[in-house]
Amino acid sequence: MIIRETFDIKEIYADMQLQFPPEELKPLKELEGLLKKGNYRLLEALENHIRVGYALIVECNNIIWIDYIAILKAFQCKGYGRKILQKLAEFYAERDGCYLEVEKPDERDVNTLRRIEFYKNLGAKKLDVEYYYPNTQGGLAMDLYFIPYAKMYPENVLADIENVFDLIHNKNKEVLNKIRLLCPRKFRDKERERNF
Repeated sequence: MIIRETFDIKEIYADMQLQFPPEELKPLKELEGLLKKGNYRLLEALENHIRVGYALIVECNNIIWIDYIAILKAFQCKGYGRKILQKLAEFYAERDGCYLEVEKPDERDVNTLRRIEFYKNLGAKKLDVEYYYPNTQGGLAMDLYFIPYAKMYPENVLADIENVFDLIHNKNKEVLNKIRLLCPRKFRDKERERNF
């Protein structure tokens, strides 16, 4: 598998409209503007020169933040999601890790449970953060996960969130003010344990 940068957002956006709920989808014009900034990248995954998936990511300080990631329907359940995340981990190995916004588990929708298990099997850890994805309804409650690369735990979760909001969510202070650590001491203790 090859992962490379592409600028074909219009074609990929057509697939995004099929795969992501409207309340999670940024408008096409907004994505086009973000791609011009330089730290927001559209990556495509190719297998034998055929696009099998894509990811929109933010490179921010010493982390990456996956804004969107998807495998095209015809290639799902064939191991490509795992391959994309592994390739990202290889390419960004010197960074602390990767954040993922993940929809809350819903027993009525087995896909939410399957996605969460998938990320956990790749080493993702659910962070103790009350997190909201900014949208036109004021904020969608989601879970925030972290896949470690160079560090086991992010050093400053709230600062990372604020930096990403500054870059891709138009500094949405209303939603940003809702986000809080649920167990702030836990992060400090784990980081302290790791350093000894």
